[in-house]
Amino acid sequence: MDSIEHRLERLEYYIKLLLNIADMDQYPYYKILIERGLSAEEAKETEKLCEELAEELEAQKAQGFVMFDHLLALFAGQLNEKLEVHETIFALHRQGLYKPLMSEFISIIKQYGLD
Repeated sequence: MDSIEHRLERLEYYIKLLLNIADMDQYPYYKILIERGLSAEEAKETEKLCEELAEELEAQKAQGFVMFDHLLALFAGQLNEKLEVHETIFALHRQGLYKPLMSEFISIIKQYGLD
C-alpha cells in the first residue's frame, strides 16, 4: 500500500496535469489560487475582502464619491502575501468576479500607469 506522502505527490501531479489540459483561461483567478498554493481559508479571506470592498464601493458611489484609490490601497494592503495585487485584480476581472470593483481598480491602475 502506498504511503500518504506518495498518494499526495500523485494527487499533486494529477492536478498539475489537469491544469495543463483544462481550459484555465476561463478561470484565471482559480488558476492563481492553485498555482500559489492558497488554502480554502486563504481564498475565502480574499473573497471576503473583495465582498467588503465591493459593498464599500457601492456605498461610496451612492454618497457621490468619485475617487476610490483608498479602496485599492486597502485591497493591496490586506491581500494575501502569496498573491500579486495587479495579477489578482486582472484575474478576478477576467473571471467575472467582483466586476464593478475590479473594473474600478483597473481604471485606477491605468490612470496612474501602474499596469
